[in-house]
Amino acid sequence: MARKQTFLAVVWSAIWKESYAKLSAERQAACDEAAMALIKQTSSSGLRIKPIQPAKYYLEARINSGDRIIFRLSEGTIFFIDVVTHDDISRYGKRLRA
Repeated sequence: MARKQTFLAVVWSAIWKESYAKLSAERQAACDEAAMALIKQTSSSGLRIKPIQPAKYYLEARINSGDRIIFRLSEGTIFFIDVVTHDDISRYGKRLRA
C-alpha cells in the first residue's frame, strides 16, 4: 500500500515572487525542487535547513552552493519569504516588525 504524503499549506510572499522571477530557468528548476521537498517534508541532507542567526525567526534551506530559500513554519503552513544568495542571508537575521 502506498504511503500517504503529507503536504504543508503554502504561502508565497510578494518578495518571493519577485526574487523567483529574476532567477534563470536553471536556478528556478533547482529552487522548485528544493521548495517541493520542503512542502512535502521530505528529508534531504542537501537542503541543510538551519535557523538564521541571531533571532532564529526565519529558516534557510540550501538550493545550491550560492542560493538559499528563506522561509518560516507556523501551524502546518510554510511561508516562503525570499530567494537570496548566500551572501544576502544576514538581512534576515532579525525578525521583521509588522
